Amino acid sequence: MQHFLNSSYTFPLVKDPKLESLLLRYSNESVLPAKSKFLEYGDTLDGMYYVFSGRTKHYILGEDGAEKILYTLSAGWFFGETPLVLHEPTGLISETMEPSVLWKLPYSSYDRLLDESKLFRTSIMNCMSRKLLILRHEIENLVFNPCKQRIMQLLCSTANTASLQEGNWYDLYTHYTQYEISTIIGSARVTTSKLINELCNSGYIRILNRKIQVSKEAYEVVAEDDELL
Repeated sequence: MQHFLNSSYTFPLVKDPKLESLLLRYSNESVLPAKSKFLEYGDTLDGMYYVFSGRTKHYILGEDGAEKILYTLSAGWFFGETPLVLHEPTGLISETMEPSVLWKLPYSSYDRLLDESKLFRTSIMNCMSRKLLILRHEIENLVFNPCKQRIMQLLCSTANTASLQEGNWYDLYTHYTQYEISTIIGSARVTTSKLINELCNSGYIRILNRKIQVSKEAYEVVAEDDELL
């Protein structure tokens, strides 16, 4: 089984100026504040979205109101393509996590660009494939790994290994709150808080200026697919 840190889904997405120039000609722009819900269960989509800036989350709710985030998307990601292609209502709730600018591409333009633009087709397929990898690794994580390991895998998947701080610490490309971590890994918030404290006490992570950093040692342990004890 391919280790998740070797998977392309952990790489930060790089925006393509040529793609954005193409999308700009056909899209309508929405500027949304943080915590704005723009899609609900059962909504019918007449177009797909592109995150020009900011960050969004896409989640489901349990009968008890518990939230489970399936994925968070930052600048350069598409979403809404699945219900659009299948002509089905969306099964997710979509919300901005921070002030965001979204471009909406109408279905007619989406259909036209699929036929006319190889760049667009390749970008859509890349985005959909990476989402499938995210969900596949999520299933593996939930089935095989305890909560503490799931937290470390989530943090390590977004660690910026190109820059080492103070000789030992990796910043994260994406900064999660403890609530967001709990909803992503499928754990109670109190459990997540307890495990984060344990990871801090063991030196695997630290919280500096309210942002989590991962130690080089912890990253190497996770990279070797070992379990943190």
